[in-house]
Amino acid sequence: MPKRIAFVVLSLLLQTTSYSVTVPDWLETLAANAPGAETFSDASVLVLKDYRLLEIDSAGAGTAYVEQCIKLIDDRAKDEQGDRSIRFDAERDTVIFDAVYTRQADGTWIEPEKDAYTVTSAPEVQWASAYSQLKQQNVSFPGLAADAVIYWKYRIAPKVSRDPWADDYFGGVVSFGGFEPVTEQVFQISCDTTQRLTYEMQNSEYVPTGELSGSRKTLTWKFENMAQLKPEPNMVSSTHLVPRMVFTSFKDWSEMGLYVGEKFWKAVEKANYAELEFSKLVSYGQISGRPLAQNIAFWVQQNIRSVPLSLGAVGFQPNDADDVWANRYGDVRDKLVLLSALLGGYGIESYPVLMQSSNAPFSHLPAIDQFNHMILAVPFPDDTLYLDPMPRFSAPYEIGYSRTQGMCCQLIHGSPIVEEAKEIVHIDRKASTRMSLSLDTLGTLSGRADAEAYADFANTARSTFSDQKQQEKEIYFQRAASRIGQGCEVIKTEVSDPEQLTQPMRVSMDFSCAGYAIKQGDLMMVDLPVTPFSFTLSGFYPSMHEVIYPVDLPLEGTTEMTIILTYPKGYTVSYLPPAVLVENPFVALSLVPKKLEDRVEWQQSVSYKSDYVPVENYATLRSAFEELVAPKNRLLVLEKAK
Repeated sequence: MPKRIAFVVLSLLLQTTSYSVTVPDWLETLAANAPGAETFSDASVLVLKDYRLLEIDSAGAGTAYVEQCIKLIDDRAKDEQGDRSIRFDAERDTVIFDAVYTRQADGTWIEPEKDAYTVTSAPEVQWASAYSQLKQQNVSFPGLAADAVIYWKYRIAPKVSRDPWADDYFGGVVSFGGFEPVTEQVFQISCDTTQRLTYEMQNSEYVPTGELSGSRKTLTWKFENMAQLKPEPNMVSSTHLVPRMVFTSFKDWSEMGLYVGEKFWKAVEKANYAELEFSKLVSYGQISGRPLAQNIAFWVQQNIRSVPLSLGAVGFQPNDADDVWANRYGDVRDKLVLLSALLGGYGIESYPVLMQSSNAPFSHLPAIDQFNHMILAVPFPDDTLYLDPMPRFSAPYEIGYSRTQGMCCQLIHGSPIVEEAKEIVHIDRKASTRMSLSLDTLGTLSGRADAEAYADFANTARSTFSDQKQQEKEIYFQRAASRIGQGCEVIKTEVSDPEQLTQPMRVSMDFSCAGYAIKQGDLMMVDLPVTPFSFTLSGFYPSMHEVIYPVDLPLEGTTEMTIILTYPKGYTVSYLPPAVLVENPFVALSLVPKKLEDRVEWQQSVSYKSDYVPVENYATLRSAFEELVAPKNRLLVLEKAK
């Protein structure tokens, strides 16, 4: 019996163990001679080779070739690199593997078992069958440990059955290097000499090499021995730091606008069923114009579920408005198609606006891939209303700053207008805290903290308090009270309705902190409390003494705090912080304490005025914050009257 059990176990091992394989000599040499932790102590992986080729056929369809070889330097890398995924559109493309290997630390090359290859729906669309074509080809690499090397070579090829003229456009954005060291990274584009191709380099003066072969041209970008970026708090995005290339086959912005606009309006036109069913559900009476457009946008926001897909993730052809209505969900393209159709049913015109919802470098080449969001513009005689029914916690006509840090392309009739997004959509981003406090002779601090938040600050608050259970609410406010002082007791709380998206969020808390002030003889020292509500803070402080990279500032806006503290009778103010006023091109900081008859008023304001701070200006920014948050600036000293 023991021998039979051993035989069964051995059989199972043979079925699940990866067998050794023979690889080309160049690959063995590359992997065997790769340096490790002794050379790259700050890295988890070393990219030995990253080769990509985009091959465009004469009809405009592209095949992407990828070949990568990566060395794992530490154990963390095996968890990060063990399961690799390739996203693709299953209706248009197929993924073909040419080789997948692991070189173990002892030099043995093995390949995955058949069941290591799986195809799944992308996580964002697992429940949304309308986007079931968005798939992930997954591979689990075997035998991973520190000093192992993984290698894969694959193609994403167009399906033979699809319309060969369906993709007469190609373009993209390619970044070189990043937060891991790279030995060699190559990107190539190959297409017919008759096909239009323009490109722009960002953060680099690199010029690609070109090669002609018959009717084909090939451009090559090659970078070697690229040092890794070292993460810093508040550093700008890597898009500002690494070589970046934008390319497109569009002739101009009008051609790009036509490409997107035709697909959009084709889907909007098929809306007879949606318009009919919508008219049965709602009745707006005498409402017209701007209020009517806002109400329809609210309906779409609240009743059509949002699928969190970036623009272009499943192409640029939206589903028809009738289909979106039937599904009751949609990504950004589909929700805007339905919204535009419903507005049109009431005679309200609209047009789509492409958005780059980040402060990444923008190329003025007509490259559609640099846009990752879309909103709807509704022109009225006095102004243009912009609508975004995707976010859950902001009114659809309140375009959050996270959507207005980049550029936009308004697809109006005629030539599209390209301009800074925040110039067309601007809101006041603000959060304020007011604390009305009293201090007794025993040093007990009691009072009330009121917070009011707008725009992004309000969105954060709404996400915190929406659907919050009573126990969760109690935990939140107890944590808020602990920010004021140890043992601080919550007495009463109030929260405005998170579902009221047209109103600012208001939160208040009554509290009492026994023994808050420190008594020393005739003196009573009080550290003025900070705001207890985390959603009223920008969360920014330049903590590094020096920086290597520019600093990314919080989104433009203002945080304010006012403290009015009534002190006990028989005491006078012995020390009150001096006023602090600092203003530069990046921030405006102010601290204004005032001594009144029986109380002290203390006001602080921080306004961010820019997107980021260059390295040479960092010292100025840091010294400004150090001056503002110095401990003496929150210290109040009271003295018994003689």
